[in-house]
Amino acid sequence: MAHSDLAPATAPDKPRPKGRSLLATKELGILLVLVAMVGFISVFNPGFLTIDSLSNVGQRAAWYGIMALGIVYLLSMGEIDLSIGAIYAVCINLSAILMVELSVDPWIAVIAGIITGLLLGAFNGVLANLLRIPAIIVTLGTLSLYRGMALIISGGRFVYGIPREHPFFLIFGSAPLGIPMAIWAFVVLTIILTIIYQSTRYGFLVRAIGSNPRAARLSGIPIGSLRLITLTLMGGLAGISGMLTLAFFSTADPNLGNGYELQAIAAAIIGGTALAGGRGTVLGAMFGAFVIAVIGSGITRFGVSANYSVFVTGAMIILAVAVDAFVRHRQEKQSR
Repeated sequence: MAHSDLAPATAPDKPRPKGRSLLATKELGILLVLVAMVGFISVFNPGFLTIDSLSNVGQRAAWYGIMALGIVYLLSMGEIDLSIGAIYAVCINLSAILMVELSVDPWIAVIAGIITGLLLGAFNGVLANLLRIPAIIVTLGTLSLYRGMALIISGGRFVYGIPREHPFFLIFGSAPLGIPMAIWAFVVLTIILTIIYQSTRYGFLVRAIGSNPRAARLSGIPIGSLRLITLTLMGGLAGISGMLTLAFFSTADPNLGNGYELQAIAAAIIGGTALAGGRGTVLGAMFGAFVIAVIGSGITRFGVSANYSVFVTGAMIILAVAVDAFVRHRQEKQSR
């Protein structure tokens, strides 16, 4: 009996070629959807298929997409973080206030912003472990807590007067080869986190927990420690995303990041990460983020209310979850 309980938790260690093929198919599928969407919009609006237009779309995708990469890890564990949009806002406003009102060097202020993201993410993890409740419940509370922090730090107003001539803004607010630095950072982080997710023991354990939490616990996997690490990583990614946003806008707003938690979760799910846990794709999350951004831009270009982009994104989430459930059910039937 014990042996049968432990088997599902060890399955992610050496995934079957068939399973990996399925995952690759998901990634290819979402990429094809993305290409088809870009092509369709371009037929009716040729101005969409330009470097400037695609760069703007990609940059918006990068800001919440970077957080979506971390959401893949959390969903794979069977967890969700609803506070990342608020953490993002805290980091941006804290760094801006340090630069403007305390004359702190931008490099130091940026590092402080990222460290703040890590600490807020760690606080989520500590609370979840101490209270022994799912991260989604903890972060439902800290979402409001952190959003309030952003308002308090900024005084509820925009923060102007950031030194745009500083090297940080000149470098990270630039667009090498016509591509904004945020997109370059998004791609680099996608590569790094894909390698960690697929090729390290940490990535294996994250998937093992989501595959079968009970078996993972019985086999001695430190679930609490891994949850703390992953939520800390999530906060750090929110901080990095915030600093890239600050580099572009050179201003801060306490309301930045509203809804980013849902867009990040949507990007991960649309990209092929299982809502039930145990399986995910970091690369797919990147494609999913681009899909959401293209939907928003495309709807605007067709003169339709931006509210419909939320509707379409929701429909795509439902479709992605339904397809995942169908595939999982079919695999279970075949394995019997």
